[in-house]
Amino acid sequence: MTAFLPAPHVIATTGDPAAHGDDLRALGAHEVIAGPEEVGEPVHGVVDVVGGPQLVAAYDKLAAHGTLVSVGHVTGQPETFPFGALYGNEGRHNRSIVTFYLLDRPDIGTDLGWLAERVATGDLDPQITWRGGWNRAEEAVTALLDRRLHGKAVLDIG
Repeated sequence: MTAFLPAPHVIATTGDPAAHGDDLRALGAHEVIAGPEEVGEPVHGVVDVVGGPQLVAAYDKLAAHGTLVSVGHVTGQPETFPFGALYGNEGRHNRSIVTFYLLDRPDIGTDLGWLAERVATGDLDPQITWRGGWNRAEEAVTALLDRRLHGKAVLDIG
């Protein structure tokens, strides 16, 4: 029955849409933009893994009854909402921010098993773009922090 329901319009954000837009569209994004500030119309849902000022900007784009799910905080920067950001006027009422912590789920093994199976069959690409031993961990961390690594870094044990 859900096949008849309208699919969501997915908007992805990245620091470099020209370099990463094709990859994000291949993952299902309809639009790729540099940040929430570029969103024209209010949105009904946001999944934020960045935190900081980007989370604040994304919250500002929520429509009435919209939900922002915070699942990460890669910036390490605080979220500072300007005066009036939490007002419910002008069609912005009943917006919410919720948090999600994967490791707090009691059935995490089932979920991880499902994901591992998708990776093993090739149905899901984990987007690994760097791989090396623990002796190269600093290299991977620096590349991630400098935003030179788009994707996942994997450190091999052994």
